[in-house]
Amino acid sequence: MLVKFNHPLARHKNFFADDFFARDFDKIFKGVADKFIPAVNIKENDDVFELELSVPGFNKEDFKLKLDNDLLTISATVVEKTADKTEGEATKATEKFTRREFKSRSFARTFTLSDTVLVEAIHAKYDNGILKVALPKNKEVIENKHKVIEVQ
Repeated sequence: MLVKFNHPLARHKNFFADDFFARDFDKIFKGVADKFIPAVNIKENDDVFELELSVPGFNKEDFKLKLDNDLLTISATVVEKTADKTEGEATKATEKFTRREFKSRSFARTFTLSDTVLVEAIHAKYDNGILKVALPKNKEVIENKHKVIEVQ
């Protein structure tokens, strides 16, 4: 069943809002929906940095974490599935949409890591739409950075 909201001014032909939202809105913002940048929280505790990315709608298999020197890149891609051989997927592929505002999503965020991060111990967990990446601190590097210098 299709539900339609009847605006009080909708009975007037060529109503600006109807025309704008039906035709021009999509042209103006074409491609904006494809640009997804997840919000991030960065926490620092005594022994670990923690990144929290708000990324609902993804599966843990969609994420890719890549470390290149001191750059940590977190990315994910969800692609629209095409018709599979199963009957349920085939019926989904034949559905016709009046309007479709989301198909596939992807993002990539890059973070510069401090030399105090212990790269071998980095781990990530995805739960309830939040990707948490723990970046443990290397205690030896931190202790070596703090030094008292005597004045002679």
